[in-house]
Amino acid sequence: MAQTLDTPVVPDETVEKFLDDEDLWAIIVWNDDVNTFDHVIKALVEILQHTTARAEQLTMKIHNSGNAVVGIRPKDEAQAAVSRFLARGIQASLDHA
Repeated sequence: MAQTLDTPVVPDETVEKFLDDEDLWAIIVWNDDVNTFDHVIKALVEILQHTTARAEQLTMKIHNSGNAVVGIRPKDEAQAAVSRFLARGIQASLDHA
């Protein structure tokens, strides 16, 4: 969605209140020598509903940096996502956002 002058903007105070009120957690995926790029990309699309292009960017970052934050979600959603990555053989963990 392109930004226009008519596009509603969320005030900074509202964003800050949301971040203060929500218990948000970072989902971290770790690089390994086992999983293919395609496997990780597919998991990012299916688990976190990333676009293929975004999943490709994140997978490259994981490969180059050793890990990447692939999403930030409320704790229960983040824990479920990590469990789904682990079930696919992809190393993942949580960290408080």
